[in-house]
Amino acid sequence: MKGSVLGRWTLRSRFCSVSLGLLLVVLLALVLIHQYNSYLDANKVQQIRDTWPGFEQEKGNYSFTVVTGLFDIGRGSWWTQTRSYNEYLSNLFQILKLDVNIIIFIEPKGKDFVAWARQGREQRTKIIVQEIKDLEYFPLLGRITEIMESEQFQNGNENYKKGKCEAVFPLYNLVTNSKITLVHQAISRNPFSSSYFIWLDGGYGHGNSSLFPKDGVWVPRHLLSHPDQVSFVALRNLADKKTAEVHNLYKADIAWIAGGLFAGGTAAMEAFYAAHRSVMQDYMMEGKIDDDQTTFSDCYFRQPSNYRPVLGSWYDLMKPFT
Repeated sequence: MKGSVLGRWTLRSRFCSVSLGLLLVVLLALVLIHQYNSYLDANKVQQIRDTWPGFEQEKGNYSFTVVTGLFDIGRGSWWTQTRSYNEYLSNLFQILKLDVNIIIFIEPKGKDFVAWARQGREQRTKIIVQEIKDLEYFPLLGRITEIMESEQFQNGNENYKKGKCEAVFPLYNLVTNSKITLVHQAISRNPFSSSYFIWLDGGYGHGNSSLFPKDGVWVPRHLLSHPDQVSFVALRNLADKKTAEVHNLYKADIAWIAGGLFAGGTAAMEAFYAAHRSVMQDYMMEGKIDDDQTTFSDCYFRQPSNYRPVLGSWYDLMKPFT
């Protein structure tokens, strides 16, 4: 009997040792892959620095202002949906090459890269240095964290079950929902005396250069011709959606709206800002939170007349370029 028990214990011990060994191998492999990808991203940024000559003579359209931003939420060290800061910088470069008026909200560590990329268009560039703690919604971070750790939020939440960032990382929701507050700041400062503003995510297009004009000249007449509404891509027909679907959208693994680009005249954008503040206040009271695509959807359904949904896919509103 003792021998039998000892034998089983030995087998279990060996099994545990093998399992632990395999786990360590997997973890080591993941670390090496992460380091290699970080090296590639850093090399990509260096290649940009080695090849970009800067802007030449002005040839763009300056009747509007592009607003963008980049904040490091530590995504390079996430265990899922990982992206390094250098990857974001290389993606941001596609926007910085646009020959437009541009306002960029950036942390101190990214300021030099932005200033370098905009050489030759200094008079068309406004760099606003901010930290995450300076964001208007930053005081909500504690409540957002509390909500995301609650049973109410996690139960039946498809995004939580899949470990998606909008259900796991509070800073992600804080920063993505801050886009319209940055547009509001841009409108308040308005260094280029614009009456039309276009938000572009800092990582818009994920580095796909074909989404941007080769010569940097962007004249989005398809947007500028609708100043009285906020234009955005609707990924689905919003007219089909019911109130219950809107109420529970924060738990669904689905996006109705692409939040990477939205555009409108001053009044429409300011109405969007006011609506978003109201939505965020309601979410905090109701114990709800999600990324900007869900809160944006809620804003739309509260005042549809302020918005112009364009049915399409994620990056359709960049084109036509002229």
